[in-house]
Amino acid sequence: MSTENSIKTERLKISGMTCVNCALNLERSVKQAGIDQVHVNFANHELLFERTQDISDDKIKQAVKDAGFSIATEDKSLHVFDQVLFTFSLIVAFYFIIIMFLPINVPVWVDASLASIAMGIGYFKFGKGAYYSVKSGSANMYVLILLGATTALLFSLYLVFFQEPQHLYFETTAVLIALVLIGDILEANAVKKTVLSIQDLSANHLSLAKRVNNGEVEEVSANSLKIGDSVQAFTGDEIATDARVTLGEALIDESLLTGESTPVRKTKGMLLLGGSKVLDGNLEYEVLKNAHLSTKAKIDNLVRKASGEKANVQKLADKISGIFVPLVLVLTVLSFLINYVALDVSVEASILRSVAVLVISCPCAMGLATPIAVMVGIGKMTSEGILVKNPNTFENLAKAETLIYDKTGTLSTGNFRVKEIIFNGDNSEDIKQIIKALESKSSHPIARSIVSFLEQTAKSDSLQEIVEIKGQGMQGKGPNEEIYRLGSANFTEQQSETGDLFLTKDKHLLARIFIEDELKAHVNESLSYFKNAGLQQVVLSGDSKKKCQELAAKLHTEVIAELKPEDKLNWISARNKENLAMLGDGVNDAPSLAKVNVGISFAQASDLAIQSADVVIMRDDMHALIKAHKIAKQTYETIKQNLFWAFAYNLVAIPLAALGIVNPMLAAFAMIFSDLIVVGNAFRLKKSKIPV
Repeated sequence: MSTENSIKTERLKISGMTCVNCALNLERSVKQAGIDQVHVNFANHELLFERTQDISDDKIKQAVKDAGFSIATEDKSLHVFDQVLFTFSLIVAFYFIIIMFLPINVPVWVDASLASIAMGIGYFKFGKGAYYSVKSGSANMYVLILLGATTALLFSLYLVFFQEPQHLYFETTAVLIALVLIGDILEANAVKKTVLSIQDLSANHLSLAKRVNNGEVEEVSANSLKIGDSVQAFTGDEIATDARVTLGEALIDESLLTGESTPVRKTKGMLLLGGSKVLDGNLEYEVLKNAHLSTKAKIDNLVRKASGEKANVQKLADKISGIFVPLVLVLTVLSFLINYVALDVSVEASILRSVAVLVISCPCAMGLATPIAVMVGIGKMTSEGILVKNPNTFENLAKAETLIYDKTGTLSTGNFRVKEIIFNGDNSEDIKQIIKALESKSSHPIARSIVSFLEQTAKSDSLQEIVEIKGQGMQGKGPNEEIYRLGSANFTEQQSETGDLFLTKDKHLLARIFIEDELKAHVNESLSYFKNAGLQQVVLSGDSKKKCQELAAKLHTEVIAELKPEDKLNWISARNKENLAMLGDGVNDAPSLAKVNVGISFAQASDLAIQSADVVIMRDDMHALIKAHKIAKQTYETIKQNLFWAFAYNLVAIPLAALGIVNPMLAAFAMIFSDLIVVGNAFRLKKSKIPV
């Protein structure tokens, strides 16, 4: 960890977090240490924070420890130990379930010993979280789970030693601990697999550079480059860091950094942006900045800052349990007092009814409600080629009010096509031949799209001395020494005309060519779906106003042009009260993807976009975006149904237990039945179809 004077976002891997409540306790503890900007990413087990120079490393470590966790280290033996504890807990739970239904006589000391060991596992796994939850001034669900399981165990031991029991409740302790462990592990494993998939995907984006050293070329990491180093770049290579061209020329794609879709011709003396890509040509450049200070790195810093500021959306289960857990504790005490004092029920019967209240209200179903649904939702997303990094994604995407799009590479393919050619005169076929003859000699992507558009047209064989004027256009000479020019308005001296490219003969206009980005398949279908779903939609682009106006007319949606990464981030920050989702693919989109409630990117996107997004779509398909939204809505609806059932079950069952209508034995069955209802509802989600 750094102790620099400047404020920056730092990250720490945390071990010991098993639930979202753990993340909330950790966040609260770190804030109490004097750090305001804190965000805990439960999916990645990361603590993100900003601190000033007066906050030491030791103070942060102590805050993590006070919350009941530690800074992560690689400890495989502890992982194996956890697996052993879980397996043993599961075996004990199955043992008790079997003897509940089969007439097997087992010595009571065996049951007592196994239940006590299960309880010990419960304290080992949940005790720290429950203790620090109470210590920090709140009571999470682990508090009630441990209290109910402990009460069932102690009451059973009391009956063994001091009464002649008709029934003991050791199975309640063992089954309860096992079920909660299952819920925690299901969510943790599902999220871990997805996060690892994202890391594997991003590992393919390692940035390398061809450094020239004493006339020899060596491939090195971009981070090892120093100011003044000379680097070669060929077609397909990424520019390692901000630099200046010293030799050669090439067509450069800067769209991932600037959002501008049109490639730029770079020649000697011109500046290059780190993270841009060579589309065609080769050049040599001089490093002007270390990689960690490049344009791409600055955008990465924006990503980290936005990640640290993103609000952690609290799950419904946490909100409910914040009221439910203390309420159950009060009801348990009231149950005993009302029965013993007001209703003149015996001490034993009053204790039994209080135990029934605790057992029947143990929020196991409430604890399973979210992780089971999330597990199924993640599996359903994965089967559709959609990776989810954060369990909160389902709620955030389902509740999204505004969907933001990047343009280049997201809605458009990044390729170009001829929209229209307008001719001055009737000899359009002759003009087409001249256009094709000129553009056939160019390697520019737009030239290739024009040649493809004129595929059925023969080239003119009357043009001579065809040359490419770099960065401007093409020029050729006709049989009568007439000069043909095809290119920009400045190059052809046609500033008063509308169009993207112009063809002139001795400065006389022959044709105007209109070029447009090629839209991806199903873009209009996707926009129509989200409009019908009630979402506001807006495109934030770094492209020119003219191109964005054309896109707005074509898509019938709002398009905001000429935005830098900082502008996009400011636009989003100004709407922090809205629930925002964003689809983007460029480095320039990464800060915004980190800032919104749910960021979405394609697998073909930049490394930073993938790392910043909550959802990564593995195929470049707008249909998958629709599917992601539908699955998120289905999953979130299932979570709400599960929570409703778990809460409604307690609302009905607790009064019955308090009145002695439901004894602890029936309460244990009812508790297990409520769990099965929740699990069954979650797997009903797995069977559901997703029409597109």
